[in-house]
Amino acid sequence: MFLLLAELNAHPAAANELGSILCELASAAHREPGNLVYAVHRALETPGNFVVYELYKDRSACDAHLASTPVQQALAKFDVLLTVPPRIMFCDTIAAKGLADAVA
Repeated sequence: MFLLLAELNAHPAAANELGSILCELASAAHREPGNLVYAVHRALETPGNFVVYELYKDRSACDAHLASTPVQQALAKFDVLLTVPPRIMFCDTIAAKGLADAVA
C-alpha cells in the first residue's frame, strides 16, 4: 500500500471553501479503482488547518489520482486559498491494523 499524507493551511476566510473542495476530492477518489481510503480531517483548535490521509493500492494508483482533473482543478485554486504550500509526505506501508476491508 502507498500513503499520501497532506497538511493544508487555509486563509481564515477560505477555510470553508477549502473544506468543501477537499470533500469533493474525497468523493472523486472513492470512485477511483486504486483508492483504498481517503479521509479529510479538520483541526479542532485551528479550523483552517486540514490533514488529508490518502491510501492507495500502489504508487501508480496515487499518481493517477494526482493527475486526475478534479485534483488538478483543486491544485489550481490552492495559491489563493492556502497560507503556505501544502506539506506533502509519501509513504510505503510497512505495517497496518484495521485495513482488512480496504485491502480485501
